[in-house]
Amino acid sequence: MVGIQGVGGIPEPKPERPAKVREKEQDATQSSLVKDGVLISSEAQAAAKLASTIQAQVGSSDVRTERVAGAKERIERGEYRNPEVVAKVAERVSKYLP
Repeated sequence: MVGIQGVGGIPEPKPERPAKVREKEQDATQSSLVKDGVLISSEAQAAAKLASTIQAQVGSSDVRTERVAGAKERIERGEYRNPEVVAKVAERVSKYLP
């Protein structure tokens, strides 16, 4: 019986690698596992915490529609044109400005 040696008589490569090559690959893999790690800066941690807080606030709504409707009615009636009311509103709004 005649055996085929590969294309053009060139023998096929052997699937096994020499033991030295396997040992080097295992050592490199094990040493890279020891060296790998993750370090998250305090700025990134603070940003992640802020983002999660904002996301939680977006999901929950504290808007009281009856209060908003009442404020719209008072604006239409002109109640906020009173200087005392304007000063009080400005004082309360200024708390939220940087």
